Amino acid sequence: MEYHLNIVGYIHNQENISELYILPEYRDAMAGLAKGKIIWILLWLHRSDEEEKRKILKVHSHGEAGYPLRGIFATRSPVRPNPIGMYRRRIINIEENRIYVRRMDTYDGTPIIDIKPFASSLDSEE
Repeated sequence: MEYHLNIVGYIHNQENISELYILPEYRDAMAGLAKGKIIWILLWLHRSDEEEKRKILKVHSHGEAGYPLRGIFATRSPVRPNPIGMYRRRIINIEENRIYVRRMDTYDGTPIIDIKPFASSLDSEE
């Protein structure tokens, strides 16, 4: 079975803002997004994408040996079988094919693999 992953854009970090640059061919996918809406941003943590790192199943939180080992599914570590990052952010502004949100702790140039709207009926336990 073959799998294919599309990159839909890239992160460009500024001082307090992250700009989600959406590739022109995906601009139509932004229809319905608006300032003030909350979105989930899914990223490919490309700097953690190494074959050996994908095999690691337990880590110390924050990379600190003083913390007990925990399964990676119980952490937010970028070391994962599939290095996908997920951020929840409110849209500050939209200009053409750029979405502005509060700064994320990502590397400049981190690939965006998807954006989804936050839906309280789906995204909360209550």
